[in-house]
Amino acid sequence: MPVELRRQLAGIYHLPLKELLAAAWRLRLKNFSPVLGLATPGSKHYDSGDHRNDRRQFVTISITGQGCRLQCEHCRGELLQSMYPAGTPAALLQLGRRLKDDGCRGVLVSGGADLNGRVPLTPYLEALAGLKGLGLKVIVHTGLAGQATARGLKDAGVDQVLLDIIGDRETARRVYHLTMGPAEYGAALENFLAAGLKVVPHIVAGLNFGRLTGELEALYQVLSRDCRDLVLVVLTPLPGTPMAGVTPPAPAAVGRLLATARLAGPRLNLLLGCARPAGWHRLRTEFYALRAGVNGIAYPHEATLSRARRLGLQTFFSDLCCSLL
Repeated sequence: MPVELRRQLAGIYHLPLKELLAAAWRLRLKNFSPVLGLATPGSKHYDSGDHRNDRRQFVTISITGQGCRLQCEHCRGELLQSMYPAGTPAALLQLGRRLKDDGCRGVLVSGGADLNGRVPLTPYLEALAGLKGLGLKVIVHTGLAGQATARGLKDAGVDQVLLDIIGDRETARRVYHLTMGPAEYGAALENFLAAGLKVVPHIVAGLNFGRLTGELEALYQVLSRDCRDLVLVVLTPLPGTPMAGVTPPAPAAVGRLLATARLAGPRLNLLLGCARPAGWHRLRTEFYALRAGVNGIAYPHEATLSRARRLGLQTFFSDLCCSLL
């Protein structure tokens, strides 16, 4: 089975792009209703003319503040800057109460990783349960959590866990400064599934300094297990990081990955996530994503809305995280 699935993925991936996208679109029409979810959570302002997001409804929280021991090459803690800080369990629960009173419906709890690639969640398990007790949707970005943390998150009642899957050991070393490879990321995925958690794996296209090296293996790690959702995001070069000047993968390359995921995962809830380059790259990537048969897109361009409707797709907006579409 492992060899067969890997061969299947490689065979699909190397089809001519036009043929690949056409097949993916046909399969999407066959297996899903003509509906496209559009996620606009509060980490960014969004106003398309026919929808303006309520930034209070879904917020991101860092339990390490702006600190991250791992200091990955693509981020260096920059992604933590815009999150609400909550450096203790008591602070997390207090923040949750305040956000709830202000109209919040859900939170993503994340933070910087330790030197083993784990977000230090264990001291926060009771506070996470407290957030659920307030009636909030609670999503947790975990890193490479072990079995005990997975069971603790299940007992806390979190709605989802998000896990980045890296399919290339050299990418993990160069970018995340970790010695782990695909097997270790697959094992972390297994820990969550064994605990009965809803896992939404993420794959970062171009994580290895803009090059595609291991994305198909990451897709294999997802599809070889009972995962029903997948979010694909695209490397976004951030100022102040070693990847600031990196060229991200071309939109057509992202479309090829998405179409491969659709054809290899016919029932997969496939989503184009919020992290991707802006400008022309964003628009072209979204156009490819539509034809690749995605079920949802985060922060869509206005032109993407028009194209989706011309393709016969009904659209709806949600101000929660795209993983909840």
